[in-house]
Amino acid sequence: MVIEITDQTFQETTRGEGLVIVEFWAPWCSLCKLLEPILEELSSEYDSQVSIAKINVESNQEVSERLGVKSLPALFIYKQGALVGQVNGFVPKSTLQEAIKPFIE
Repeated sequence: MVIEITDQTFQETTRGEGLVIVEFWAPWCSLCKLLEPILEELSSEYDSQVSIAKINVESNQEVSERLGVKSLPALFIYKQGALVGQVNGFVPKSTLQEAIKPFIE
């Protein structure tokens, strides 16, 4: 399951155990809509190993500005609070799997 987070819950979410992928998105972003089913699939496949969250940049600008998000979708990968990877733009599922592979125990 992909969860919705906010500026206020971002830090708590990314500090969690395991791997956390955060998608920065906006309702008008067509590439974000294309990425949505891929993230749902990854969420199901890596259920206990990876958490997937999304944050709407229109209603939550603080974190996206602090991290310098310039284009959407933007995926930030965290492991126990540390930023360990980033993927920008729409990419196929296999690319995301390769990006998270080194961090899955």
